[in-house]
Amino acid sequence: MEPLNAEDPQRIGEYWLAGRLGEGGQGVVYEAYDAGGTRVALKLLHADGRARDRFAKEAAAAARVASFCTARVLAVEPDGRRPYLVSEYVPGPSLRRAGRTFAGDELHRLATAIATALAAIHEAGVIHRDLKPDNVLLGPDGPRVIDFGIARTAEMSLTGTGEVSGTPSYMPPEVFTGQRAGMPGDVFAWGAVVVFAATGEDPFRADNLGGVMHRVLSSRPDLSMLPERLRPLVAAALEKDPSARPAARDLLLALVGPGGEPAVNGVHAVGANDPALGTIAEDAYASLGPQERELAAEVFLRLVTVGEDGQETGRGASRAELLDGRSAEEAAAVARVLRAFAYVVATGEETVELSLPALLRAWPRLRRWVDDD
Repeated sequence: MEPLNAEDPQRIGEYWLAGRLGEGGQGVVYEAYDAGGTRVALKLLHADGRARDRFAKEAAAAARVASFCTARVLAVEPDGRRPYLVSEYVPGPSLRRAGRTFAGDELHRLATAIATALAAIHEAGVIHRDLKPDNVLLGPDGPRVIDFGIARTAEMSLTGTGEVSGTPSYMPPEVFTGQRAGMPGDVFAWGAVVVFAATGEDPFRADNLGGVMHRVLSSRPDLSMLPERLRPLVAAALEKDPSARPAARDLLLALVGPGGEPAVNGVHAVGANDPALGTIAEDAYASLGPQERELAAEVFLRLVTVGEDGQETGRGASRAELLDGRSAEEAAAVARVLRAFAYVVATGEETVELSLPALLRAWPRLRRWVDDD
């Protein structure tokens, strides 16, 4: 997660933002917390009309897909100046950001898990159209396929011929020749994602878009690093002719057939290094001594006020205010508290304030201090 920019809002509706999870052509995705402290992912869209149209499609498509294989949609606000969509937060990195490659049985399990999600997506009548390593989250309960921003449902009509939507290295050949990307295009992307998982590199990478198009249309990736049982399935998925590719359902049956592997076993428990904001704060609190813990409540309550809407929000407090009437020993203890919470408290030369007001929702201990005050 990246910190919020100066231009980013601290709050959207009832959600408090804690950091940036990613940014794309449609908008920005934030880590956020609701009034009850639940950690969520909030996608804030750009205000243009095309983004609004895609937003409506994304919400409709994601809602149709079984929640076990994606991030469940929790709330949709389509009518504001900048629409937003709130979904379940999936702790863990994307496949691209995992910083590792997969091999052997582990690769087979990962391929099977993604194929399971893809089969469920297609069974719901949805065509993803942007399956890629960035859109596969390695959650603690198994991989999830996310981001239905350019997805189509089977009954949607094509808005125009020659439309190119998606990520070039994972787009099927037929898209570059002006055809519509259907479910076979998602299967092609699955094959390319499996190659990425095994090598850590985009299978059709090139220096420019023209080079990528040429490779997608005319070359075949080296599959020698894949397990023997997986190799022919990936090769079939990467066929240039969409009619020659297996359906996602048939692909899944082949993966879990005799000699196959379980769908998700062994491809999870990677989200432990993605702690929630409240967990980070509680760990900082646990690192303090008894004197600092007692002072922590006083310090944080000085950094909270009631806003015009009647809800608590952050406020800046001067150093003099925090240290007023304290002994040298207590002043040193306050300094240790501020150092321990440097991730969530901004300490300037003159003032101290919450750098992440979302902490008011994310950290139960702070919530209790405020409620009891």
